[in-house]
Amino acid sequence: MTVNDIQNIFLEFNLYSDAECDKILEYVENLEDTNYTIKLDNKFYERGCSMKSADLLVNESTQWIFDKVKEKVQNLFEVEWIDNPHAVFRRYIPGDYFLEHKDNVDKTGADKRYFTVTIQLNSYNEYSGATVTVNRNTRISKHRGMAAIWGSNIPHEVSILTTGSRTSLIFFVSSKHIKFNTNSLI
Repeated sequence: MTVNDIQNIFLEFNLYSDAECDKILEYVENLEDTNYTIKLDNKFYERGCSMKSADLLVNESTQWIFDKVKEKVQNLFEVEWIDNPHAVFRRYIPGDYFLEHKDNVDKTGADKRYFTVTIQLNSYNEYSGATVTVNRNTRISKHRGMAAIWGSNIPHEVSILTTGSRTSLIFFVSSKHIKFNTNSLI
């Protein structure tokens, strides 16, 4: 696999224990209503999602969360970390969703986004709906502590949450976070 292939990759693996998920959830605060206009297949959707979100701040208490993701990514791909990735909590409550979209930011001056890592923080028996579908036919695991990586060119969506709430932690990895060894295979 080449560096360019990373934007089309999909992988799943267990990353955090139940106790680690509990600890991560302690850092969820100041969630705000979030809506993005999205573009897919040259069509814009003004209300592309509904959810609450907040950044996970990097500090002495949270660095271990970033380190675990960085170590796993480094074991999967030949990369050099430049900086911690951007991390965002997302909480879905009944009626919330995220329409199909891709994470490849195509704004002028934006950093080239390579891939997204999403972590399931609460148990699947705490909610109904909010199924994450990747590449139009693959549903990611709802098991607590599971992680999924998908390339920025991969379409994905979150179906409407019908009951309970779902909280995840998303890491967006771009050219300002990692460098690839372009002479090697990934």
